[in-house]
Amino acid sequence: MGQVLDRVRRARQQVMSEAFARWVERWRKRESGRTAVATIGPGAADTPAHRAAFWERETRRVTLGLARATERRIGTWDPVFFPPPGPARSRATPVARIVEWGGDGFQPLGVATGFLVSPSLLLTNWHVIPDPSCARGLYANFGHEQTDRGTAAGSLFALQADRFFHAHEGLDFALVGVAAVGAGGEPIEQLGTIRLIETIGKIQTGDPMHIIQHPSGGPRQYAVTNNRLVDILDPEGFLHYESDTLRGSSGSPVLNREWELVALHHCGVPAMRGEEIIRRDGTRWNPETDDDEDIEWVANEGARVSFIVRALRSTRLGTPEMQRFLDDLLANVGDPLLPSTSDPLGTRGDEGASSAVRVSAQFPPPENAMAANVFNISGGTVTINTGGTVIPTLPPAPLIAPPPSPEVSTRPIFIEKAQNFDPDYTKRPGYDPAFLGVDIPLPTVDPQHRTDLYTVANYKEFLDTARNVPDLDINGLVDDAALVLDYHRYSLVMNRELRMAMFTASNADYSDEARQDPRGRTAFGGESWRLDPRVPKPFQLVNSDIYEPARNLDRGHLVRREDSAWGTPGLDTEFANADTYHWTNCTPQHELFNQEHPDGPEYRGRTGIWGSFEGALQAELTNGGGQATILSGPVLYSDTRREDFGRGDVVYPLKFWKVVVVPKSRGRRPELAAYGFVFDQSRVIREFGLAIEALELRRFARQAKPLREIQELSGVILPDVVLRADQSA
Repeated sequence: MGQVLDRVRRARQQVMSEAFARWVERWRKRESGRTAVATIGPGAADTPAHRAAFWERETRRVTLGLARATERRIGTWDPVFFPPPGPARSRATPVARIVEWGGDGFQPLGVATGFLVSPSLLLTNWHVIPDPSCARGLYANFGHEQTDRGTAAGSLFALQADRFFHAHEGLDFALVGVAAVGAGGEPIEQLGTIRLIETIGKIQTGDPMHIIQHPSGGPRQYAVTNNRLVDILDPEGFLHYESDTLRGSSGSPVLNREWELVALHHCGVPAMRGEEIIRRDGTRWNPETDDDEDIEWVANEGARVSFIVRALRSTRLGTPEMQRFLDDLLANVGDPLLPSTSDPLGTRGDEGASSAVRVSAQFPPPENAMAANVFNISGGTVTINTGGTVIPTLPPAPLIAPPPSPEVSTRPIFIEKAQNFDPDYTKRPGYDPAFLGVDIPLPTVDPQHRTDLYTVANYKEFLDTARNVPDLDINGLVDDAALVLDYHRYSLVMNRELRMAMFTASNADYSDEARQDPRGRTAFGGESWRLDPRVPKPFQLVNSDIYEPARNLDRGHLVRREDSAWGTPGLDTEFANADTYHWTNCTPQHELFNQEHPDGPEYRGRTGIWGSFEGALQAELTNGGGQATILSGPVLYSDTRREDFGRGDVVYPLKFWKVVVVPKSRGRRPELAAYGFVFDQSRVIREFGLAIEALELRRFARQAKPLREIQELSGVILPDVVLRADQSA
């Protein structure tokens, strides 16, 4: 567990940068709107058409004899664990924390929030579940809340993206199928839903925005104070509001005074100084070392429900079953207050105000307002009279931050974005044996260890029994052959018993011609490790198995990110970069072994030998022509350690091998030179970091090994063309 949480955090940072750009763009309009609301009252900053739509609904509420909710002030964090009186409790029942869950005996790990919009569909953010594969292993945990008797565990319902999935990156929403029956046999129908209401006019600037959320992945909380709406963004489709949220609140429902759904919460807007994010203590926020709770937040942003419905109406899904789920949902998005006048947003225009209706609303104006407001709308005139039922006016919305200068740059403020993975696993080119002009075939494995490999027969069984498995071309392959997994720039063979790669084979190119993409490491995206869908999850060593509990163990690449991130600028380099972040390419490496310059005072003056070697190798390749074929892997059958980190025994390696093959010239068929190395992390891994190994060896002479010794140690048989090029012989 935990990899989803890391990915959600990085994706959330991406959408936050876009929210900040919108915040800066509208600063003049927003500040003039604040002044109008403070002087006249809620709604004064809205367009005439939006005000008309709002009062049309409020008039209908009075006509139907429905009481208008009053706001209750409850505390100061400001979210609280117990709902205020009224409909809050029933609205909260369909709200769930989204969790990773390893099954019985494990505590669910909360990563975000979502809520039922139909008995079959849960709504959350695109940045939480950007594609169906990201829903694997996720559950909706309903009823996880504080009670008078303690914290209720709640019920768990599996997310079923194969049954239904649709996401929209622009509005940052994802609709995903959910199981009809919970892990304990509970029917989902008993939880109810939160209705999507298509019409606008459900809220006005200055009104409260309630949020039901699972902050920090914990028990349910309610944000019901200090939560004013400060801006309605047309035509972008977002709202800005003051409400306290934390990580884990992504995907929460945002509701109006009447607890009707008005928006899907997706991110916060941070305070800025120039292009720097500001911490609460006024210093610069560092994404590498600081938590996002340290940021000075100026507002929150949510996607408007009316725009989400509009996007869904224009959607046509690939299967009849999915389309039926969507059609059933859209059949129930009408406004219950306006049964005779509600219209889809698309037929009312962007503001959605009914042009043929004359409304006589019996509400008083805010203090200092004119006696009557007349709004001219295309096709007719709407008059709102004053007098009648008294509705308490809200105090002025406080300024939450000084307006940013219009000169502030709106370039993305988080240079670390989400990884861009190639969705097609059937056409990855893989390792190129002719990359150096001389054919270098893939290594093989000695007979005594071949039965431990992930084979063609294993893949066939997986393809026949599981959903969403990429259909690879395996024609001509015998069942007991190792299945070669191809990626961009490299290939590998998995050891299914030990859940790591047996070996990898990659093509590295540091020539100027290949390095035309100017982006650095963080611009491609931070660490966002994912499962390879071609391999069953039990055959892949993942975060919760070892990396999360063993804090000093890094998720170490076998094929280095920098070695692969070359090619045509754009998707070519992005796909190659992201492909190195598959768990199949990952091995447990102590941070002082893996990192060239590890953090921490205990490591001061120390250098990680594996990371230092890779940096030195990159420099040598860059100066020597740029190209190399690199074979590498962990030593899995000797010098290993076995330990239980909470999910069963894990065998992890203490030694790693690497063979670097380079051309001796730029000729068409050059002579090759091969260099072999073995690196040992046993000293630094003892007690997970209590013994520290320094880099004491000049040019890694002690790590150099004859290739035949590497073969014997690893069980991997190197190609003859590589053995003949061994420079240690």
